[in-house]
Amino acid sequence: MYQFYKKDGNLFIFKNQPVFLSVLVILLFIAAGLAYKYNFPLFALFLIAFGGLIIANFFAKKFVIDQQQQTITCKPSVFVPAKTYAFQDFTNFEVLTTKYLGFITMNVFLNIHFEVNGKEHKFMIGQALNHKAIQKMVNETEDIMRLNENQR
Repeated sequence: MYQFYKKDGNLFIFKNQPVFLSVLVILLFIAAGLAYKYNFPLFALFLIAFGGLIIANFFAKKFVIDQQQQTITCKPSVFVPAKTYAFQDFTNFEVLTTKYLGFITMNVFLNIHFEVNGKEHKFMIGQALNHKAIQKMVNETEDIMRLNENQR
């Protein structure tokens, strides 16, 4: 039913998108191979370690919506513990766009914002190459959280 979420009972788990990260890691490993070939072994080792960290973060990153408990659990990386927020702490979505030469869209990010005890917290849900995919992410997240039902 959803393109960006996998349903598991009352839980909706965001599917991490591997395409962008796969391309990035492959490029890093190619650069590491070239660095090693041209006698820069320490730099090659650094690039391999960085690529490994990107892979580890891909598997560690979690964004889970629990409809029954009305909570969202976010875990951005290996080094940051998971945090759980109530739906009522949700404030807004934020769309950030990276442009090349000022007009060519290179990457679009979707962040979700929460306010807990007067402090703002944000988490990057996902990224895409265009606004259309991000809008679909927003629509699916709103639908799962049932945000539009309160406005009717």
